[in-house]
Amino acid sequence: MDLPERLGKYPVSGVLGKGAMGVVYRAFDPVIRRPVAIKTIRRELIEDDDKAEMLAGRFRKEAQAAGALNHPGIVSVYEYGETDEYAYIAMECVEGNSLREYFARGARFDERDAVSIIAQLLDALEYAHNHSVWHRDIKPANIIIMGNGRIKLTDFGIARIDSVDRTHTNMLMGTPGYIAPEYYLGQPTDHRADIFSAGVVFYHLLTGASPF
Repeated sequence: MDLPERLGKYPVSGVLGKGAMGVVYRAFDPVIRRPVAIKTIRRELIEDDDKAEMLAGRFRKEAQAAGALNHPGIVSVYEYGETDEYAYIAMECVEGNSLREYFARGARFDERDAVSIIAQLLDALEYAHNHSVWHRDIKPANIIIMGNGRIKLTDFGIARIDSVDRTHTNMLMGTPGYIAPEYYLGQPTDHRADIFSAGVVFYHLLTGASPF
């Protein structure tokens, strides 16, 4: 895979990860002089049809939602931008592994570590909820554990912001096994859906298996 030389003002140096919508690159902010992660989506995916427009909306919403939050347990978003080929979000570059990676390796957490992780997650969620942002996709893949044991919550791509929710009610958003029952039933939801999902993560931390 060819690396773009730069995205906006950010020189690109490597790949941090790949997803269905695009690639996350390692890059550098030449003004502030700090490493950044650049999450991208290819522009052809967001210019073709209604589904592409929905993906673009989710991508911009992630930048808007996370960019409004300033908390040590939430990955900081610095900038949303577009080039001829990509739309991108420049964000804090976090050194660590997702909780999903730990689970995939069969890692088990003792009670103290499990409580520490969930307490940090709930603290980050309380902050987001107090700023009228609901994450709505709490799952192990979106929880990064750093080397010092601190966590970072990432990926606000389907967040609900302020008092208007533009997500279609007939569209299932989130990750099966972690989303609240109200989503499956098409009922109204609020910030408590994040608490339900955090409870599922806590169960997995304590038992080594997902309840659903």
